[in-house]
This record gives sequence, structure tokens and C-alpha cells, in this order.
Amino acid sequence: MSESLSPTGESPKKIRLLTIIPGLGGGGAERALVNLLRHLDGGRFQVQLAAFEATGPFRREVPVEIPVHDLNGRRQYDVRLVVRLARLLHSERPDAVLSVMRYANVVALLAARLSRFNGPVIVNEQNNPSAEFEQFGGRWFKSLALRYLYPRAGKITAISQGIATELASRWGVPGDKVVVIPNPVDVAQIRHLAQEPSPHPWLTDKQIPVIIGVGRLHPQKDFGLLVRAFRLVRNAQATRLIILGEGPERDLLENEVQQLGLASDVLLPGFQDNPFAWMGRADAFVLSSRYEGFGNVIVEAMALGRPVIATNCPFGPGEIIGDNVSGLLVPVGDEQALARAITRVLNEPNLS
Repeated sequence: MSESLSPTGESPKKIRLLTIIPGLGGGGAERALVNLLRHLDGGRFQVQLAAFEATGPFRREVPVEIPVHDLNGRRQYDVRLVVRLARLLHSERPDAVLSVMRYANVVALLAARLSRFNGPVIVNEQNNPSAEFEQFGGRWFKSLALRYLYPRAGKITAISQGIATELASRWGVPGDKVVVIPNPVDVAQIRHLAQEPSPHPWLTDKQIPVIIGVGRLHPQKDFGLLVRAFRLVRNAQATRLIILGEGPERDLLENEVQQLGLASDVLLPGFQDNPFAWMGRADAFVLSSRYEGFGNVIVEAMALGRPVIATNCPFGPGEIIGDNVSGLLVPVGDEQALARAITRVLNEPNLS
């Protein structure tokens, strides 16, 4: 389709948009940004991407026509990134900036001030700020990001209503600055990728049901809870568990699987380029998180018609799932309740 013309007969000027993200690893935020880049209207936007570290599984999924700037920020809280990004803003002169994830948001807002960038800086909040700070500290970072810098953004997009409410009520971010926009999910692509050949024999063995979890092996996701709940289920009936993802808790999870005597029935195959070929063949999907920003993977599992069980953590699952209607919600950290919900799904085939 050709571009529409302005009243003067000329093609409209494209909006020069610079998108910014810490890296292109295998997380939900990175997948969401790549989905956005793939679907932005090329007739309206001229897009560039800046990454603090332009490596990771999603690097190859960035559209080839989008220039990628590697800012070489290999260390957390590298103040040199502010200077490098300020120089990029000065040289490229975008019309607008979109940053994704809190670290990128802070750097983008500081760089905009340093470079005297006059365009809008739109920051995208992807996670539960209070839960992250309570677990991992960062008091100075919290104060800088939320109380001082976020109010200076042109707009703040929150991926759930829970995040938006907390930013305004707990951190003093002006409510009129915040708009709720959930991460984009490409349902057609998910269903297409799910049709690829089965990646593991367990998924074609219809005699033993398979439970699946997907996410970074990180304390936030609490896959240890899922492993312990799975043990209770497996003690009562033959079941298998697959957890897709990579992260700092791999050794801890592998040790727990061994100690609980589950090694023959639990698979940790790492990050998968196509998780949907796995998810689409599982008998149920489980999210066991302590907290979330939204829970994109819940929507992805629903798009594949999988029964979904999730902890009712802040924020996201309760906004997506109608309990006992479109899935099951269980209390955070309750392995008994999670095991009961999994057992119910496995034994009630019509439950979805």
C-alpha cells in the first residue's frame, strides 16, 4: 500500500523514533519491544534501536531495516551510558524517544537532560517497582527513578493497571502522566510457531500429562514453588514438568529437583527460541511468580488454548484471569493450593 499524501501532494514526514532497551535477552520485555518494532508502520515511523548491550536471543529478530546502536554498557549502573546516549541523541536528532525497562528509562531521561533534547521521552514501566526494591534494594535508584526523573517524562506507559496505580499512589508520579498499555502479543505468529514439529518426546506422549512453566530462572518467578507443588501432584499421579528459561537460579533449581527425587520427571532445557512449540503441546501452563508487571506469558498460553494456573501476584494475573472462568488463581507462595489447582486441571479436561 502506498503512503497517503499530504495536502501539498508530498509524502508526510516520518517520525524519527529512537527506542532504547538495556539488552536483547530472552525476557518478556525484550519480546514485547521486538513485537512492537516488527509492527510499527514504516510509512509513519523511521525507527532506530539503542541497546546498552546489543546481544542476546532477540537480536536476530529485530527487523533488518532498523539500525541498532550498541552502547557497550556491560556493567550495571554504568554512568558512561548517559554520556554515550546523550551523544547519540545529539547526532541522530530523533523526534521522540521510547525507553523500555527502568534502567533504560533512567539513562534515557538523564541523557535527554544532558543533551538538551526537546522532544518527548516516553518511558515504559515493565515491572512491579515496590516488589523489586523490597527484594533487591536500590534505595538511591528508587528515589532517582521514580520521584525525580519519572515526572519529567513526556508520558509513562505502564503495562498493567496495578503498576499505574502504584506509580501514582506510592511514588508520587502524576496520574495524568501515566497511561496503561499492555505489551503487544502477536497471536497469529504465536499460533504459527506452535505448529512447528514437537521439540521433545514428552510432548507427544499422551499417556503422561505435561505441565509447563516459562520464564527467567530468577527469584521473581519462584520456580522452586512450582517444583515443590509438582512433587505433590506427581506423588498422586504420573505427571511431568518442563520449565523453559535460563537464569541465575539454574543450579539451585537443579539441586532441588535432585533432592526431591524428581530428576526423571522434570526437564530444564534452557531458553528456547520457539517456546510456543512446547507450550502449545503441554497439558497446562503454570505461572508461579512472587510478583509480575503483567504476565505476558499468560496471554501467550491463552492464545494457544492452554489451561492456565497462576499465582494471584501483584501485578497482572488478576487483571488477565477471571478465576474459575478463564483460568485458576492461587495465593502467592502456597504450594498446596498450587498442587490442588494443577491436579484439578489435569482431572477436569473441560476446565480452561
